Amino acid sequence: MMKRILSILLSAVMTVSSGMIVQAETGSAEFDRFMDQEFIDTLASDYLTMHYSIRDYKSAGIEKPELTVGDAGWDSFQEAVTTCQEGLDRLKQFSYESLSDTQKRDYDVYQYYTECMRDMNRYPQAAGYFDPGSGIHDILLTDFTEFVFYEKEDVSDYLTVLEDVPNYLDDALEVTKRQAENGFFLTDSQLDETLDSIQKFTAKKEDNELIVVFNNNMDSLSFLSEQEKKEYREKNREIVLNRFIPAYEKVSKQLEALRGSRSFEGGLCNYEDGGEEYYQALVKYKTGSSASIESQLHEMGYFMMDLIDEYVELYEADPFLDSKYETKTVKLKTPEEILSYHQNHLQDYPEGPEVSYQSSYLDKSVATDTVIAYYMTPPLDDYRNNVIKINGSNIEDENSLYETLAHEGFPGHLYQTTWYLSQNPSRIRTIIDQIGYSEGWGMYAEVSSWDNAGLDQNVQRLHQIWTTLAYCEDAAVDLGVNGLGWSIEDTAEWLESIGFNPDSAESLYEYVMDHPGLILPYGFGLMRFLKLRSTAEQFIGSGFSRKEFNEVLLSGGPRQFDLVETDVERYIEEKTGIGSLQQGGAASAKPEQPGGEEIFLPWEEASVPRRPSGFVPALIGAGVFAVLLIAGIIFLNRHRKKDPLA
Repeated sequence: MMKRILSILLSAVMTVSSGMIVQAETGSAEFDRFMDQEFIDTLASDYLTMHYSIRDYKSAGIEKPELTVGDAGWDSFQEAVTTCQEGLDRLKQFSYESLSDTQKRDYDVYQYYTECMRDMNRYPQAAGYFDPGSGIHDILLTDFTEFVFYEKEDVSDYLTVLEDVPNYLDDALEVTKRQAENGFFLTDSQLDETLDSIQKFTAKKEDNELIVVFNNNMDSLSFLSEQEKKEYREKNREIVLNRFIPAYEKVSKQLEALRGSRSFEGGLCNYEDGGEEYYQALVKYKTGSSASIESQLHEMGYFMMDLIDEYVELYEADPFLDSKYETKTVKLKTPEEILSYHQNHLQDYPEGPEVSYQSSYLDKSVATDTVIAYYMTPPLDDYRNNVIKINGSNIEDENSLYETLAHEGFPGHLYQTTWYLSQNPSRIRTIIDQIGYSEGWGMYAEVSSWDNAGLDQNVQRLHQIWTTLAYCEDAAVDLGVNGLGWSIEDTAEWLESIGFNPDSAESLYEYVMDHPGLILPYGFGLMRFLKLRSTAEQFIGSGFSRKEFNEVLLSGGPRQFDLVETDVERYIEEKTGIGSLQQGGAASAKPEQPGGEEIFLPWEEASVPRRPSGFVPALIGAGVFAVLLIAGIIFLNRHRKKDPLA
């Protein structure tokens, strides 16, 4: 899950371990010290990252960072590139073969993530600070409304950092102006969405959520006197009304003044000054896969065609499936009921730690229209206490709430995060983001939860198919438009070739153009997990156990899919006794079926999938998607399902 990185949007957080010299052939203990120092230095470099990552920073050996929001200036991108490269150079001084299996995994995850951060930060001219749904204007609001006060020191620190927001936004505006001068800026629809979000927040003054939430927090703090609470409330009100809100109003005015600065049309790859290269780096980070854009697109095409075949078979077997789908709902109403139900139906997953959780609804002024819910990643040293927030205006019915809380709670983010933290992993692994894995797991958990919904089996399977097709469709079109330069006509042709409704091409095209890369971890990650499970089921047969398989997925923690696939290959080999595997990365040797026939593993590159138009009925209209990634917080990208035959 993505940890808070505000100093540079999607930037590196790996800092140089000052003075440390690592010799070749160093022992494993030295490697552990190096990785732990990276954890300490990372958190010591950014206050909000530290606060959201660990509760007792003093006991963790961390020096409190400077009380600022961070550095959003142009030069900070190059500084991040340099820092990442220095970290990679230091990593390579260790003898990989001398490390334990766990250390090798930590090495691989650190290397992959740091390379992704380095490569994305090479293209500041193509990184959007104020993108709708994922921009810093939304990130900051959640950072401060979700801030937890553990002691008196936290209150004064909060106010100091809050007061620094105008400086941070000014730096981000200067970067945005420089980008606009070179033709990179928001589309008009992106700009409208961002301005609307800002206006909704700034319209409230005395009843602004930053004031309301802070005042409520003060009421609950037993370690403050009534006089201290009063003084802190007054200070916060003054900052919000006289600095924070005016800074947002300034952003709105200056962004409006830049309207029309975009010099290119279509996907991100069409921006000649690094757009293609930036998007390629973004894809590697968002999907957790080093495969080419073309290969990822082909793989998703084949996967979706198989699902479409199953979809058609369901309707052929049950002509009344549509009416059942519309009328059948789960028999659970409240978030508390649903979370408890999910928590008590984890028979397909290894036992997790005892945890507590709170779920509540967001105030409309800080809830973006495209967000339905999010899970707050807990501090490393306080992971048993968890929080889920829900945007009630985007909950359509009990079924929507059911799948949302499976994604955010059990067996989704809350379960996966606390299970992994309970395994006592290396501390550096708790702050390394692997969004392809984490959001892929959230989607995998959401889709799998329908098996326990207590509905007609065909209805449950239809929920699974529709959700999977919708996310994969948007992710695939994202790759085509932003990575390969598809036009609307190209998009329509591809959709029709695999059996989708080509009438949705224009709306899909416009959406992924406005939100490049946002859908990728959801659709691609879900596809990978489902294909891995299908492969394991196919070759293990009657001895396959979902609980065992899910433990294989969980045990390595959030990691790139090359590592997940290697673990699954090893699991298949152990269960069947067939095949040959290599350690450390994607296996080149693959298990064979009895009789010597090679298994076609799902992560292999494939040729372009093509089917004649009309091969299956036109399916799946455009979905409404968005995602917001912030400080230890996951904003769930949701699909509002449409009639697939519309």
